[in-house]
Amino acid sequence: MITVVMPSFYSSELVIQRIEEITKDTPIIIIENSKDLLFKNVLEKKFSNVRVIVPNENLGWGKAINIGMKEAKTEMVFVTQPDVMLVENCVEKLKECIKTFKDFTILTPKDTNNDTFKNYEIYKTYPNEKLHDKYKLAEVDYVDLTWLINKSKINEIDYWDEKIFLYFEAKDFSKRIKDLKKKIFIAENINTFHLGSSSHNKRYDHFSKLNRNWHYNWSKHYFNKKHFGIFFAYRKSLPLLTKLILKFLKSIITFNFSDSRMIFTELYGLFCSMINLPSFYRPYKKIT
Repeated sequence: MITVVMPSFYSSELVIQRIEEITKDTPIIIIENSKDLLFKNVLEKKFSNVRVIVPNENLGWGKAINIGMKEAKTEMVFVTQPDVMLVENCVEKLKECIKTFKDFTILTPKDTNNDTFKNYEIYKTYPNEKLHDKYKLAEVDYVDLTWLINKSKINEIDYWDEKIFLYFEAKDFSKRIKDLKKKIFIAENINTFHLGSSSHNKRYDHFSKLNRNWHYNWSKHYFNKKHFGIFFAYRKSLPLLTKLILKFLKSIITFNFSDSRMIFTELYGLFCSMINLPSFYRPYKKIT
């Protein structure tokens, strides 16, 4: 048995579409970060296999996943997101695959949308032969978008880093799993389709851009410092900091104030991470 865990934030239509792609005998846990209790009531009334957890605040990605993983009663937890289509009975194929193959910590379907980004990376050489004749499993070093997690292979302290609100959480999770000498696989014949940013609610575009600008730079510096040391992190971040300061000053001098706010959020996120401030930026508070 697999439990599906899906964090959500103002993605009601997409969440319903994803639920309908999963069989009704599969337990689903939604962590709705928007504090939308009406959405919780609608989903739980419509779908008997769905439980919706609504935190008192927007917890971000990692913390929301950890809640779902801890609440799941099954050993196997499939973490996904609203803008990833579970095509061609994806979850059912995962169930079939793990009946005969359990020697993994993470197993991820291969995403087939070549217009976004490849959802896995390989940093070193692995044997060329594919495990599992039907689903073609290949060992990799990093996976993104979805994760079938074998909870029996890791401790709760090795779950997602809750200090990261957004971005680099998948890279951090994959790296820590590999550092523990655990195995990550991509399933080439089990697929998803990432809809990407075109699927997001346009009402929140402005806030989404502010959010991305701040958190991407905060998380990148945090990730580099955590895994490669403070000197490596600063060597990477200082040139970017200088570049952003110059871009910001130019936008002010040329009265380009729409750009200046976006550039400032990039600069602010990087600076906050460099001086060890937590990931606190939440522009969505203004609309929640």
